[in-house]
Amino acid sequence: MILKIITFNVAHGKGMDGMVDIQRQAEAIKIYKPDIVFLQEIDMYTKRAGDRNQIREFSKALNLPYSAMESNITLDEGYYGDGIISKFPITFSTNYLMPLTDIGHEQRGILCNRVYFGTVKLNLFSVHLSTYQDERILAAKEINKIMRKIDRNELIIMGGDFNVGVTRLGKGRYTFEKQETYEEYEILKKVLEKLPNEEDTWFSDLGRGCIDTIFYSKGIRLNTYQTIEVNGVSDHDAIYAEFDI
Repeated sequence: MILKIITFNVAHGKGMDGMVDIQRQAEAIKIYKPDIVFLQEIDMYTKRAGDRNQIREFSKALNLPYSAMESNITLDEGYYGDGIISKFPITFSTNYLMPLTDIGHEQRGILCNRVYFGTVKLNLFSVHLSTYQDERILAAKEINKIMRKIDRNELIIMGGDFNVGVTRLGKGRYTFEKQETYEEYEILKKVLEKLPNEEDTWFSDLGRGCIDTIFYSKGIRLNTYQTIEVNGVSDHDAIYAEFDI
């Protein structure tokens, strides 16, 4: 079976022009007809997003009937976190909070869903790691612990914004340093294969780099992948991958 996957940090619907419009973000990826979409920085009922349920709106716009969103923090009288949209019924959903090294840092979480099609049991992880490297490394180790508890006959696909190479300098200020390898990725690659994408996916006046990707079980075959240029409707481009399962 061919499975089409997209991961996309939507920045609560905000484009590089400052406009918040989740519909145009959905239109930017709709042409790829994905079966599963991982979303990061998704809002639910926040004032900045117009009190809207963004995960439901994205789901309707892509004509994918099943969705899940978990809040990592409360924000602006609403909720903020990660989401998953699926063609297949979601039979299980939970959110794992990731370790912090300072209580003043933003709480991060890993949204985990499980779907079934045919005889396949597929575990989905939507990931948005910290802007602090020590927390990213702790999170990668924690994710491996979670994955090792999954039955070996079940498959895993994980997509998201891993923030590798990013250093937070202060509120709204970041830098990016490209490296040959990233410890966070090397930890996750002990369990999963990684998409070999290298094009920049994050764009900012403060930095830019390739920080979004997809991981998948070693038993899954990768057919093709590409970076989807979304032309500034977010500060991230999306990543598309097609798998044979």
